[in-house]
Amino acid sequence: MVRYLNILFVAAVVIGAATVYDMKLAAKKSAARVAELQREIKAEEESIQHLKAEWSLLNQPDRLQQLVGRYNDYLQLQPVDVRQIVTAEELPARPVMLEPIGKPDTMGGYAGSNQVIR
Repeated sequence: MVRYLNILFVAAVVIGAATVYDMKLAAKKSAARVAELQREIKAEEESIQHLKAEWSLLNQPDRLQQLVGRYNDYLQLQPVDVRQIVTAEELPARPVMLEPIGKPDTMGGYAGSNQVIR
């Protein structure tokens, strides 16, 4: 009886050690994945900073003015007129979409109908 109990305890210790080792490997793998994701995030942040710098360089007024002068025959750009700038209150209201009276389908009977047109 004691011998079977010792074998049972040894098996439990071996299973416990294997479980702990497996958990250790999973933790190492997770830590490596976290480090990889942090490196990717850092690279993306640097890329975003680089693109922002490039964007500000491309949007310099002097550069844009030179491009307009060079390609004005093709672009045919005009200066903005003061009357073109309006406030939000001066914009027309959005159209209101009303549902048809007495008709369940809003597509005029073509999209949802079961009739076959020949």
